Amino acid sequence: MSDKSPFGLEEWLTFLQSKKLPVSAGNYSRLKKQVKSPDETLDKLQSNISSEPFLAFTILSEANKVVSNKRADIKTPNHAASMVGMDGLSKVLNKLEPCKYSAKDPAHQHFLRQVQISYEAASIAKRWAIEKRINNSEDIFWVTFFRDAIRWMMWFYAEPKMSLMVKLLKDGKTLKAAEESSIGCRLDELAVKVFQIWQIPHIIINSFLTDHIPNPKELQSLASLASDPDEMPGYTEDRRLTILANSPLLLAFCATKVAHMANNMNWGTKNINLYYQVISCVLHCKQGKVIQATHYAAVEAAQLYNHSDKIPIACQLLSPTLYVSKEIQRHPAQPSPPQQPSKIIGELYKNYTGDKKELIREALKTIKIVIPNAQHALVLVSKHPSNKIAPALQFGYDLDVLKKIDWNSPSAVLSHLAQKQSVSNLPSPKLKTTIAKFPLSAQQILDERGHLFIGSCPQKLGSSFIIWLDTRSTFNDNDYTTFKTIILTLSKALAKA
Repeated sequence: MSDKSPFGLEEWLTFLQSKKLPVSAGNYSRLKKQVKSPDETLDKLQSNISSEPFLAFTILSEANKVVSNKRADIKTPNHAASMVGMDGLSKVLNKLEPCKYSAKDPAHQHFLRQVQISYEAASIAKRWAIEKRINNSEDIFWVTFFRDAIRWMMWFYAEPKMSLMVKLLKDGKTLKAAEESSIGCRLDELAVKVFQIWQIPHIIINSFLTDHIPNPKELQSLASLASDPDEMPGYTEDRRLTILANSPLLLAFCATKVAHMANNMNWGTKNINLYYQVISCVLHCKQGKVIQATHYAAVEAAQLYNHSDKIPIACQLLSPTLYVSKEIQRHPAQPSPPQQPSKIIGELYKNYTGDKKELIREALKTIKIVIPNAQHALVLVSKHPSNKIAPALQFGYDLDVLKKIDWNSPSAVLSHLAQKQSVSNLPSPKLKTTIAKFPLSAQQILDERGHLFIGSCPQKLGSSFIIWLDTRSTFNDNDYTTFKTIILTLSKALAKA
């Protein structure tokens, strides 16, 4: 940004209202096609809507404008999408700006990192809500997730200012002083004003207001009730503290704080303990249970959401040297030698007895071992003589989403694979240009920023198995060589019968 960039609350309000919100160019193009398709329904689009942050945010805003007297009731993007319908979704797309995210652009990378942190915070809040047996844990997930929407925008459109704020924090400035020095106002204050203008649900706005969340003194009072980690927390007789402790907004507020602290510092920072103590009071359990639930949610977020190159905070928990003594670090245990992929794959052929389903099941087990980078795997069966294609086995995908996909809609890729043995390597640039050749409804489970392997194993009488592996990051050359070996081994085994 130039030296004439906005400064102060009013200037930022004017600036942000003039901006279109960014969405992935690939998702934007795909959604435009899906919205115009007579065969598409909102149910089929739900996965795309939920996984594109600013699309979900804009639909939420649009729905609450349409049904302004029920703002508090529309908190999730899927509910919002059902309120605006396909026509409303088409209008929403016109308010967004397609963007090709670049690894060389710090604004893009910081933006994607902040989205990832928001998913982690939302997962933590949802897990706490489940532990508290709150029946609207999904609402709490989205309230927590959307709290950071202004932070996403500021990193995307004002990265130098936000970087200055982070530098001031590292230099020892307080959060209030760092924010006011860099952007001229508080981020939370800016979020409340923008959300009010865009008619974002009141429950999200309330999560910033001290009428609904604890001030620093009240946080300390709640934390003091759980000062001993080995004891059950006490109860408060203060009516205000009791109301705050029973509010779902406290979960959203604390989860956001924990996620940002764990990302910006680490899990060992002392300040996190304050929020563990507060949540211990909310759940009325020992702190160990709160920490366990928090770590579980972080791992869950790492598995389900991957929107940037940032290493998930769950990886800190998996580090073998994170919480061990220096003596142990100096003399680490020697790992057992890894199994050779060729030997494991060879067992597939050796143990094949003619049971095709068992062969494919064993192939998926083998893939998990020899290609650990694969986050998702799918086996499709093309049957002769009908040439109908249907999913048979998978891991990593949502079963309900797979069942709703029309695998027999026109697809140049699947038609080619069903006819003869083939193996293809589709890294992100190639996948972007190929994704349109997959069935339209199947495109929702593919991320053009990811990496795809796909191959086919012909059987007798014209049937075939089609296998694809998908990762939201990248595969390496060894992974591709291993995948080709698996396809060739399966084909050889199937030809035995």
